[in-house]
Amino acid sequence: MARIRKNVALIIAVILAVTMTGCKKDKKETESSTVAQIKNSDNAAPSNVEIKNYEFPEFLNDLKAPDELSRQVYTSFDKSKYIAEVKEQPFDDYQCENILADKFYTFRQGKFLGLLNSDGEELVEATDYTDITVVSDGILQFCFDKERNAPMQYALYDEYGTLTSYKPEKFNAENIAVYEVGSDDADQPDKICCSLSTPDGNLVSDSSGTGVWDSAERVEMEDISTVKAYKGYFKVTKGSACYFICFDDYYNYTIYEGAYALVKIKVGNVYGECYILNHDDYAELDKMIDSFGNAAYRSAPSKDPSLDFIQITFGLKESTQTEITISSDGYCLTDTISAEDGQTVNKYFSYLDKEDFADLILWADQVLSLEYKKQ
Repeated sequence: MARIRKNVALIIAVILAVTMTGCKKDKKETESSTVAQIKNSDNAAPSNVEIKNYEFPEFLNDLKAPDELSRQVYTSFDKSKYIAEVKEQPFDDYQCENILADKFYTFRQGKFLGLLNSDGEELVEATDYTDITVVSDGILQFCFDKERNAPMQYALYDEYGTLTSYKPEKFNAENIAVYEVGSDDADQPDKICCSLSTPDGNLVSDSSGTGVWDSAERVEMEDISTVKAYKGYFKVTKGSACYFICFDDYYNYTIYEGAYALVKIKVGNVYGECYILNHDDYAELDKMIDSFGNAAYRSAPSKDPSLDFIQITFGLKESTQTEITISSDGYCLTDTISAEDGQTVNKYFSYLDKEDFADLILWADQVLSLEYKKQ
């Protein structure tokens, strides 16, 4: 009987040992699973890992003020390709300064400039003009001495370097033709699109050469946040991207990608702001912020006015705009604002992981800065 009791006790001990071992394993798996759920949950607890180091994005120091016409994607007339400094003097009897359109040389006598052809023949004497330059493909501009107070003169030139007197017409935006064309999208062959052309019939296009836009409309300078003065402005769209086509006096045009969002950043005692001018970057940032989960509430928002922050206004050209302000302690305020009257439509607060704030500053420093990188 004692032996039976001893065996029973032994069996019970073995069962308890196995059971306890199984609970420990289940508990370990449960804890691991719970951690994984927390990381992916919208109610994620703030991470205890060390926050990434971040600094104020240096590129913002070079921007005096946000300008929508900052990201140039194409120009129909690159003046730098038409004017080059003379490195070696080509002719013995003249002191040449610049080569124009690979066809002409400017030469100086005192304060006046004259013009030679590629053979060194004098086309314009150095007696009246203080500046001679190229203002468009095929057009030279001659400026008199300011004391003379005379209007500028112009000349057309051909491929042989022959000059013809020319008086350009005053720019008029109404001379830019906007007309309907078929789609260049194979997936939407029946879609009606738009094209523009200059008075001489040249198609207004970017580097692709198609000149087909989803929409096109004339706008005024007041509709664009810029200090760059042009004679005419048109807004065009292509897919989700928008562009401004800006014309000068001679119907040369420069294409800039438009602004999709405004970013304001304060780190320490340094503040700066800029536009997001690349639609791919805009979509990446939007997706990035959507991926942020809401962290668990931990404490009341700080009243420290010196906290670092980033503020992003999405949808600048849409009927409603979404403005989010995130402080370095993780608090986030989201405002939905009507673009028409500036009234707040919706407002709510949330809490993010502090790591999300650091990621946004690093994104601005590493990605957004490339939009403003000098070419």
